[in-house]
Amino acid sequence: MKKGRSIIGIFLFLMIASFLVVGLLTVLFQNNSTNNEEKSELKKESLHIVAIGDSLTQGVGDTSNSGGYVPIVADLLKETDNYKEVTTSNYGKSGDRSDQILERFYESKAIQEDIASADIVVLTVGGNDIIQILKQHLLTVTKENFLIPEATYRENLTTLLSAFKKVNPEVQLYIFGIYNPYSIYFPEITEMESIAGEWNETTKEVVNETENATFLPIADLFNPSLKHEEKKDVLINEEEAKEQAISNPYLYEEDLFHPNEAGYQLMSEVLFQAIVAE
Repeated sequence: MKKGRSIIGIFLFLMIASFLVVGLLTVLFQNNSTNNEEKSELKKESLHIVAIGDSLTQGVGDTSNSGGYVPIVADLLKETDNYKEVTTSNYGKSGDRSDQILERFYESKAIQEDIASADIVVLTVGGNDIIQILKQHLLTVTKENFLIPEATYRENLTTLLSAFKKVNPEVQLYIFGIYNPYSIYFPEITEMESIAGEWNETTKEVVNETENATFLPIADLFNPSLKHEEKKDVLINEEEAKEQAISNPYLYEEDLFHPNEAGYQLMSEVLFQAIVAE
């Protein structure tokens, strides 16, 4: 009799243990499935990018007329499968200085509304502020001529970033620095390199004082003598470099100032890496 009860007890114990194991596995599977679904949902968000600024945002120099770095970075982001869709708005305007970009923002309700709903805003600014000074003084230009305009530029940029944040406090900002397109053609003019560097420092300081803002340096990208690993696919090879002793493979041949398709590819890669790192 005791032996029979013992067998029944063992049987009941095994049954209960089996139910517990099955139940535990079911819960773990459901939790894991829920977590995977949540992660999948996180990876399938929509992303809206608003680009605003000067000719570098407009895409001048891109002979494919596709819009410079903006569509390239959108394609790079789509390839990650992290977003179900990536949409862009381009408010680049060739020739715009910092004060003109600011004025356009204040005057355009469309721009304000687009930025208000954006996830990311990308800005190119500063190049035309410098060009205006060069045009005013031509061959008589000195570093002192840039001091007051640089202070004005700082004020304009600070106001502009604050304005973006006012309409969209959560937006992530990315601000490109400027580059000296003449470094390879006129290496003896060191003042231009120095001025570009100082303006980039000013931009970086303003960006660092702004929440959720990232400065994107590109000065070295347009110097073909600096061979970075990330540029190996678009760098000209050594034979081509010898044939084109004085040329820049990243600048538009028509003006030797704006990026060409290869140059915009470099810019988009810098922006892409910054976005995925957030």
